[in-house]
Amino acid sequence: MVDAANATPTRYDQLLRCPKIQRRLQHQTPMHTHSSNCSSAVAPNVTISRRNNDTGGRIATITVSHPAKLNIVSSLVLDKLILACAELSIESNLRAVVLEGGDTVQGKSPAFIGGADIKEMNQLSSSKEAETFISRIHHACKALRDLPTPVIARIDGYCLGAGLEIAAACDLRIATERSVFGMPEVNVGIPSVVEAALLPGLIGMGRTRRLLYLAENINAVTAERWGLVERLVDSRQELDDAVTEWVTRIAKTGPHAMTSQKRLTQTWENVPVDDGITAGVKAFSECYDDGGQEPKSFMEAFTSRRRS
Repeated sequence: MVDAANATPTRYDQLLRCPKIQRRLQHQTPMHTHSSNCSSAVAPNVTISRRNNDTGGRIATITVSHPAKLNIVSSLVLDKLILACAELSIESNLRAVVLEGGDTVQGKSPAFIGGADIKEMNQLSSSKEAETFISRIHHACKALRDLPTPVIARIDGYCLGAGLEIAAACDLRIATERSVFGMPEVNVGIPSVVEAALLPGLIGMGRTRRLLYLAENINAVTAERWGLVERLVDSRQELDDAVTEWVTRIAKTGPHAMTSQKRLTQTWENVPVDDGITAGVKAFSECYDDGGQEPKSFMEAFTSRRRS
């Protein structure tokens, strides 16, 4: 398996050509690049759809689909998610990415990602196999975090276990009121790990302990109050509208400035305040490595609007 933990956006093209990933995927359903948020294809899959924004940039939507199983993630699905991120990371005009769960089959509750594949985990027979499986979840989360543009989790329905870790790896989260959040791992005999480590930064250590130790599900209102999601809406239509509003705002910003801002906020997660300030000074100065073409362009446009 490719070590996506060591991959960077400038090396993702190597992932696209990696024989190990291609051998794993070559006999599976191919990755589509058109809109596919439907349950007609029952096989687990990850798809990408793209649309151009009015500003000339591109917005991509990654759909994780396992319609009969609440969009749970297996090793195959995780590899495809890593590959999708690799593909998008080399698109120069990409401005934002939306991550969503596909429609579930009739009779099933809606889901963002309902967790990791318990049947696959139950077949693990050694610590090495367990490490390989759980590392795939981390690699998928890191691939999302390594995307140069903001990633918005579009959450409608169950967001549990690995699904919540993947949501936490996104930059922003918007959810419907019917969504449900939880980390039930201890109920099936394993700890919550990998990107569960991001939860204290979102909701604090006390609430993280409550979520992990008690393995209780919380509703979307509580999730917003805790800071687990940034925006709450009533319906799927309002969810689509809210996502569109946010990606439109992001697409209007300076592309290099936004990439720098994403990297800087990730730095702030891991360093003392003084080091964060130093990193910010460096990020600001780097905006002028080429004489400040992007800032000057945006500042001139801003002052022109003020004068008109």
